[in-house]
Amino acid sequence: MTSGYRLVESMDSISEIMRALRGGRALLGLSQEELAELAGVSRQIVVRIEKGESNVLVEAVEKVRAALESSGVSFIDASREHGPGVAMRRRPSTAETDA
Repeated sequence: MTSGYRLVESMDSISEIMRALRGGRALLGLSQEELAELAGVSRQIVVRIEKGESNVLVEAVEKVRAALESSGVSFIDASREHGPGVAMRRRPSTAETDA
C-alpha cells in the first residue's frame, strides 16, 4: 500500500490516477459535488480529473486524494498480480481500541 503522499508519482498514467480517484469516490458513495466540497475544489475540477484531462493542476489532484484518504480510502500500488486500486481502511474493532 502507498502512504498516498504523492499519488501522482506512484501511478504510471493519468488514466490510473483517474480510475483510482473515481473508485475512491464510488467506495464512499459520494457525488462529484460532495467530493468537490470535501476536497475544497470545484465540481468541474473533479469532473476534469475523472475524465483524465491532463491540464489539471497536481495540487487539485492532491486535494482530492487527501479528502478521500481522510474519509478512509487507501490507494494500493500495482504489483505483479494486480494493477493499482483502492480499498477502504478497516476501522479498529472495539477490542483493538480498548487495548
